[in-house]
Amino acid sequence: MTLHPPHARNQSHNHPDDRQDALDKALQLIDAQDDGVELLVEALARRSQTLAPALDAVVNAQRSLDALRPALASLPPAVTPELAQGAMATENAWRSMEREFGMLSAQEASKTLGSRAKGRSTLAHDRRESGQLLGVRRGNAVLYPGFQFDRNGNVHQVIPALIQLGRQARRSEEDLAQWICLPSGYLDDDRPVDRLEDADAVLAAAQGHFGVEW
Repeated sequence: MTLHPPHARNQSHNHPDDRQDALDKALQLIDAQDDGVELLVEALARRSQTLAPALDAVVNAQRSLDALRPALASLPPAVTPELAQGAMATENAWRSMEREFGMLSAQEASKTLGSRAKGRSTLAHDRRESGQLLGVRRGNAVLYPGFQFDRNGNVHQVIPALIQLGRQARRSEEDLAQWICLPSGYLDDDRPVDRLEDADAVLAAAQGHFGVEW
C-alpha cells in the first residue's frame, strides 16, 4: 500500500497533539492485529503529511510481522528478542533479493532456460537436482533467484561451481543465495552477486567464507 500525502491546504490544520494521537491510535491497532489496520492507517496518513512517513513505516512493520508469525509459531516456546530480530532480518533479506533480482517459479525458470515443453517446470527441477541451478525454498514452493541468469537467459558459469562448493560445506542453497547477495570481505566488501562474471574471485571468496578446499 502506498501512503499518499495530503494536499498542502491541509497542513495548517496539523496540531502536534493531533499528530501524536493519530500515531498512537495506529500503533494500538497494530498491537490489536486489526485486519483493517492498513486502511485505517492510510486514512490517518491522508490527514497529515508529517505523519505519512511514520505511518508508512508502521504498515511495513505490520507486514513483516505478518510474514514472520508462521515461522515464529513453529519455534520452541521461549523465543528470545535476538532470535526474533534475526528471523526478521532474514525475511527482510529475502524480500530485498526478490525486489532487486526477482524470484522465478519453476515454470518461469524453465522458460528462461529455453524450454518449450508443456511441463516446463521439469527442466528447472532437473537442473537443480543436478547442481546446475540454484533453487531456494520459500514457503511451500521452490523459487529460483533471478541473479543467476545473465541477460541472454543463460546460467552464470560460476553458479554450478558455487552450488558444488556449498554442498561440500554442507550448507543449504538458502545459505548460499543469501551469501551471494551480501558484501564479502574477501571481495573488498563487494557483493558476490555484482561480480559473477569474475568466477575465480567469487569462488575464492566462497572458499574463504565456507572454509572449503577447492
